[in-house]
Amino acid sequence: MTASSSAQSNHGSQAVAAPNISPTGESGTSAQSVGQDASREPATKHVPLAPASKSGDYAFLGATPGSVADAFYMAAAEDWQAAINSRFVNELLDDTLPDSVLISYLVQDFTFFMQPTLERLTAQAPTQEIRDMLNRQAEFFADREKPYFLRFLYGVDERLQASVPQTPANREYCAYLDQIAATGSFAQLLCLMCAMEWLYLAWAKRTVDAGVVQQVPAHRGWVELHEGDLFRRWVGNLIELVNRYASVDGPEAAVFPEVARLERAFFEDSYAYAVGE
Repeated sequence: MTASSSAQSNHGSQAVAAPNISPTGESGTSAQSVGQDASREPATKHVPLAPASKSGDYAFLGATPGSVADAFYMAAAEDWQAAINSRFVNELLDDTLPDSVLISYLVQDFTFFMQPTLERLTAQAPTQEIRDMLNRQAEFFADREKPYFLRFLYGVDERLQASVPQTPANREYCAYLDQIAATGSFAQLLCLMCAMEWLYLAWAKRTVDAGVVQQVPAHRGWVELHEGDLFRRWVGNLIELVNRYASVDGPEAAVFPEVARLERAFFEDSYAYAVGE
């Protein structure tokens, strides 16, 4: 959910049938498809829903009770819980997500990847130490997240990608990102980045807590990008900065609830605009 340069499009709406995609990103009819196929067993067991948000849930990352980050987390609780327990996330974690929905989602998500949010945040960072940390994360996204898209999305026929229209939720989300990037303060940009990344950690953490490893390569790969020591350290760094530079009385206090609302709608729209449906 991060990005380095601005690029988004609003494609036409004529859909074509979704192909199977091999884990190397090649088009075809391989049994190793992006999503589920008839020959694949789902994940070994169902991943339980995340429990209701409680103050201190992420104290291990610095969002201790009474902290600014914890207050923002709790302020977004309703939409946050709905997003991380959404149908899309449930089916992704259980290996039952249809290819058509996953492809639509990835096409939409790539527009977020191409947004300049991290670039603008880095430019406004108040210290060189923070800029260095953000630049290291940008390298991580280039090294790890972009290849994921290349592997699992760019094996899809270009006509199929072009058939996926920009969803209303995606359009609204991109407009919000553009607004904050253009006029927001460092604290607002920081809260924007923190909320997006933290929410993704929260849904991926569900499967780690349950001890379930996805069997579909595209599902497992998306989880691995948003869980693990490196991603937790990244989110912890953002939480630490939110506690240091943000205020519950500032305009940045509105960012977490808005991101949670937009993420919830974004997941839901993947079904309304599924490829080939």
